Amino acid sequence: MRIAFVTDSYHPTIDGVVTIVDSIRDSLVDLGHEVFIVAPDPGEEHRIEGVHYFPAVKFPMYEGYYLPILPSNKLEVLKEIDPDVIHAYGITFMALKGYICAHEMKIPYVLTMTTMVTDAMEFYLPKFLPPEATERLAWIYIREILNHSDAVITHTDPIMDELKRHGVNPRHIGIIPAGIETEIFRPIEGCTTIRDELNIRDKRIIMHVGRISYEKHVGDIVRSLAHLPDDTVLVIVGDGPARKDVEAVVNECAFSDRVFFTGFVDRSKLPEYYNNADVCVSCSRFETQGLSIMEAMACRKAIVCPNARAFSVIIEDRKDGFLFDGGIEDMAEKIRMALDCDDSVRQAAMEKAQSYSKENCARMLVDLYSHVIDAKKKRLTTKNKGSRIKE
Repeated sequence: MRIAFVTDSYHPTIDGVVTIVDSIRDSLVDLGHEVFIVAPDPGEEHRIEGVHYFPAVKFPMYEGYYLPILPSNKLEVLKEIDPDVIHAYGITFMALKGYICAHEMKIPYVLTMTTMVTDAMEFYLPKFLPPEATERLAWIYIREILNHSDAVITHTDPIMDELKRHGVNPRHIGIIPAGIETEIFRPIEGCTTIRDELNIRDKRIIMHVGRISYEKHVGDIVRSLAHLPDDTVLVIVGDGPARKDVEAVVNECAFSDRVFFTGFVDRSKLPEYYNNADVCVSCSRFETQGLSIMEAMACRKAIVCPNARAFSVIIEDRKDGFLFDGGIEDMAEKIRMALDCDDSVRQAAMEKAQSYSKENCARMLVDLYSHVIDAKKKRLTTKNKGSRIKE
């Protein structure tokens, strides 16, 4: 099978979508399929051999992201690939271009809703209209592109339920998690490298891994330290547009000796970081799956997350992780519980993550592709028969 992944973000951008696209591509290739990446062009110095690019410009509201421009060579690029199916990751410009190409080429179009963009718009879009009007217009667009897709995928049931509440009703739906690289993300005995580098070997470490963006509310994790013992420190792994604001919160709270920023960390080093943590924390109610939390679970770590969206079904409170419903104090209470939890919680977390292996998820995708390809052929055959009858 020839599969074209059309993605809104790709290298050199670093985010969960890029990680998912790379991981699933590798898994599908291992199963014997051909996968082609189509992405916005980040410029000659960042291009990767074998990736197909649409002309693009830098996104001024979010450093590191690129927007495809019009007109472009979109159809020529995809005709050259000649895919059996086009699979879009994301919902914005590249997704729309992918849909147009699939329609013109009469092949199936599948879209994975990787990001609930309506939650992030207030941080990254110019404020031409009141927020309510902007959100209404966004949902009109989201409904249209999803309802015209051959299949819509979400990583968890709550995200699909949310889409349905907003009037999304595509031909076919799939609940397919983003697979975890469990052969890479696993426990490492006696790993203290990061503790030694940061000179915090005798501290209890809570860790946040991922983009430092506004919708992640990393500043609230910093504030939670006020409700935690003095020997508890926070290590923030990653970078992003909200870093300066989070640093301002650190200064405001006088926690410069308890909060450590590592900056961007190469993915190959992440297992080492997870294994140096006592607890991994997310304060984001934005997640469609929460890949970094799942990776931490695979490394046998206790985790703390909001009882919202994907986390509400991935994590079973006090069994394989800890969920909080309230604000900063409630989060801090769950962090204390996680720091002192029974080892069975960490074991259950690891076993839960292992059930999300990338190989299993890739096979689920192949089954969905086969279904939509067959269904598309049948619809086109029926349509062609109908046209001949009318003639």
